[in-house]
Amino acid sequence: MDKINMKPAWVFSPQPMYLIGTKNEDDTPNFCIITWLGFSFDNGPHLMLTIGGSKQTKTNIMREQSFSANLISTDMIWLADYFGTTTGEEKLKNDMSFHYSWGNHRKVPILDQSKWVYECSVSKTIELEGSHLFLARIENIQIDKSLEDMNMEMIDLEKLDPVIYAPYNYFSIDKRIGGCGEWRSQR
Repeated sequence: MDKINMKPAWVFSPQPMYLIGTKNEDDTPNFCIITWLGFSFDNGPHLMLTIGGSKQTKTNIMREQSFSANLISTDMIWLADYFGTTTGEEKLKNDMSFHYSWGNHRKVPILDQSKWVYECSVSKTIELEGSHLFLARIENIQIDKSLEDMNMEMIDLEKLDPVIYAPYNYFSIDKRIGGCGEWRSQR
């Protein structure tokens, strides 16, 4: 396969989408899509989150040192798009109806509709040029009761039905195409 070179840019970062939940100063919830998100492990699982510019979510995380990461499934894409295209710095994001509760381990808002939610506490903040990288310990994971029998070592993404973000576009998971070690039977 022939390859070409291209300048590194943020244009290709496909990944599952999460709505980041934070608590405003007046104890109201704030949700925002942040797509610069990854996972790490250091004495326990961590979530890495980068937020650039000025955002209410970043202000809240820096003040509270905690947040939730709510996996977006296809049935909630319109709510996610609303939260991702409105700003919490101008007014409370409440033009669409949504239901939430507070986390079990951290005082962070959890979207009731999300099937998979991380409750996180910030371990370290790294200030970059125009952005902040938050390294956060995953304190608790809440999953929808319908998933309790799922093998957590072989998570079924078709059941989670996550939305995949590739800049300015949303995609869904089509089907499982294989598993670890199956290459042996393909030889």
